[in-house]
Amino acid sequence: MTMAGVQSGICPTNSRRRLKLTVVVFVAFVLMYVGLSFVSFAPYTGNKVWKTTPPCFDSNKPRTSLIKLAHKMHLILDSMGIEHWLMYGSLWGPLRGIPGPLPWDYDVDIGINGDDGNFSKVPFEEFKARFTSAGLKVTDKSLRSGNLMLVDQNSENGEKGEVFIFYNHGGVMTLAGYETWIFYINYRVYNSFPAVLVKQPLPKVRFGFFNISAPRGGIEIMKYLYPFSWWKVVKPANCEQF
Repeated sequence: MTMAGVQSGICPTNSRRRLKLTVVVFVAFVLMYVGLSFVSFAPYTGNKVWKTTPPCFDSNKPRTSLIKLAHKMHLILDSMGIEHWLMYGSLWGPLRGIPGPLPWDYDVDIGINGDDGNFSKVPFEEFKARFTSAGLKVTDKSLRSGNLMLVDQNSENGEKGEVFIFYNHGGVMTLAGYETWIFYINYRVYNSFPAVLVKQPLPKVRFGFFNISAPRGGIEIMKYLYPFSWWKVVKPANCEQF
């Protein structure tokens, strides 16, 4: 066989191998993407091997610092006339009969409606400045994942809070930001819910020493935010006594 004949036999073989490898890598990537999309990273749904087990506080004692941060966020949003409500893990306390955060909760989650007329009237830089002037350090993640991260610089433990900005898309409340498209499945599975659940006026729940709005229907919204575990009471390993 001539050298040209040998080369012509090798090239198609190498091309087929590269094609097979490309297909295998692509399929593996798709499977990994879809698999991770259905993973809930929320600490309220069980112990996470990639996260340190959170400290546990006595559920019979008020979480003063965290409640004060929630109240501060509530007053700032109220001062701008922006409707807001407890979200995510911050709702679990009132839903489970605790007038405040869960014993192992570490931050405050509040949702607002980005289509709210009062929110749209306030320049976004001014919106952020209201929190800064109240002693909160603001990390703007609105372009990334539709939220602001807040840290109370005046507290001993630097309590954290988040304001999530939801928009109504065809009757479904969703977050904005490029991350919500990159991880489309995860955000639609765990971070969207029917707009009717936050239709005004909203009911009030007790959170520490003050009342704040909560979504309609009690636990109904949790069926959308925690679709595979909303009916479970899963506690971190060191909090099982509460």
